[in-house]
Amino acid sequence: MKDYNRNQNPNDVHQWTPKETVEAIQNVSKNIREYSFRMRETMKTLRESGAIQEMADAIKGATFAVRDTVNDINETTKDLKQKNVFAETAGAIEHTLTTVEDSVATVKELTTGAVKASPHTSKVIHDGLDLVKKETPHVTGKVMKGFKTKVGVS
Repeated sequence: MKDYNRNQNPNDVHQWTPKETVEAIQNVSKNIREYSFRMRETMKTLRESGAIQEMADAIKGATFAVRDTVNDINETTKDLKQKNVFAETAGAIEHTLTTVEDSVATVKELTTGAVKASPHTSKVIHDGLDLVKKETPHVTGKVMKGFKTKVGVS
């Protein structure tokens, strides 16, 4: 087949002589027989070696492992839901957000007194608190939304 491909350009098929065409067909036929024989021998060797059965057993084992893992995950998720873990976690996050907001308000009140004592320091603290106050609900909201979506809590 190598000789056929190297010596003949497929675009030149219309220029072949009848003898060249016959030789090309004979070469292709010979290659088909040769490759068929090699394929039969390869399959025979694979079958006799047990490689095909071994591969089938490996795929079967992997399939069972995936099935068992999915079942374990499903059971664990149901247990967590039944024990109200997701709702309690969501409640704890909500409580934490409220506590943080209260803390920010308290610190802000404290800085009001510090404004009189040190204007520059109090401005830095005030700017920091504004940033925390602005970002905390945004970040917590994203966390709660993602958590509620995964858990399926409305």
